[in-house]
Amino acid sequence: MGKPQIAVRIPPPLLAELNQYVERVGTSKTNVIISAIAAYLGCVETVPLSQRVSELELQTKELRTLIESYSCTEEGNQ
Repeated sequence: MGKPQIAVRIPPPLLAELNQYVERVGTSKTNVIISAIAAYLGCVETVPLSQRVSELELQTKELRTLIESYSCTEEGNQ
């Protein structure tokens, strides 16, 4: 038996944000929604480990980019 599916209706602006996020971090809508629901319900441990590691790697990449851009800004102000 395959994984169960659900369907939801979301406002267009929220879908646009989801699409932008998916493009920016290179993940799938399914992964984002599963992680968001698991975090909201407080059961993050149900998300597969490989998916959690992948998300942490993406967050690390985003943080590194922010730190680098902040460092460049600080160097320009000196």
